[in-house]
Amino acid sequence: MISIAGAHGVGKTTVYELLKKKLHDNLKFKFFPERYKKIPPFPFGSSNKQIAFRSEFHFLQQLTKRNRNIINYDERYNGRIIILDRTPACILVYSKSLNLKEKDYNLIVDMYDSVKWREDYVIYLAAEPETILKRIRQRGSLEKARKEWNEYEKEYLISILSYYNQFVLSKKEKDKVIILDTNEVSPEQVALKVEDIISTLTDYSFEKQVKQPDQTDLMKFLQ
Repeated sequence: MISIAGAHGVGKTTVYELLKKKLHDNLKFKFFPERYKKIPPFPFGSSNKQIAFRSEFHFLQQLTKRNRNIINYDERYNGRIIILDRTPACILVYSKSLNLKEKDYNLIVDMYDSVKWREDYVIYLAAEPETILKRIRQRGSLEKARKEWNEYEKEYLISILSYYNQFVLSKKEKDKVIILDTNEVSPEQVALKVEDIISTLTDYSFEKQVKQPDQTDLMKFLQ
């Protein structure tokens, strides 16, 4: 189970979608999105602490639901390579960066700690703040939402990167985190590098031709 992680705007969801598009017919892989509701009920990154708490609490619920689905899927189809958009630890990163009230932050931490998260490795996409902000500006879509979510705020982004260092890139987690520098690299090139990392971690060769198996192949695969 491999999470693709990084700050908003670094390109993790783009890379996730590129891999998903390439491998959607490959039964060896299963992809789980970061959340099931595409439009969140509360804006992420709000400067209003009450709204910020609700948004992070909602996100935690979404990731908890995803985690249950991952466990159920893995028990049923053992041996698959599961790719996740975003790591659960991002909840701690963003909740800390939003300077929530202490009691609200502690509630999120307690709930986070109560879940047995399924995650073997994290591929962390790294980039300089200016590079990330440039990518956010180039997106063009969801312009209004990005302003509401404070995605253009450099200090907010720097804070998030700092907390990723604390919660994801710490010495405690170093054995399962692979850092991938994405500065001056296109999403397509990053996706290829992620493929190389997955190959190293799982011994799966992406050089194999991806095809939809016939019924005979499918039965052999499921045995």
